[in-house]
Amino acid sequence: MERIGNKVSYIKKPFAKNSFVAAGLAAAALVFYAAAISFSYYTQGNAAAALGFCSIIIAVSSVVYGVFAMMEKEKNYLLAKISLAAAGILLLVWVLMIVFAL
Repeated sequence: MERIGNKVSYIKKPFAKNSFVAAGLAAAALVFYAAAISFSYYTQGNAAAALGFCSIIIAVSSVVYGVFAMMEKEKNYLLAKISLAAAGILLLVWVLMIVFAL
């Protein structure tokens, strides 16, 4: 329900189309992140560089699609905001891990 002045609008806005792609990519990036961390743990510190790199690339793609979703007019941006937040936090975690590893 959306308020417009004294009136209430009962028309629901559809989700932005690119937000579904952004959400899927953010979920895939989290899966690759979890796989890289668990693989590194089970191999006693040997990094899973390919899984980590895939996670970073997919998270960047999720951010790009999230930005495109936010540019769509008259849409519901909730899913895009969640995807942007998840991918952004994941990228921040990767950057911090890389910086502290150097």
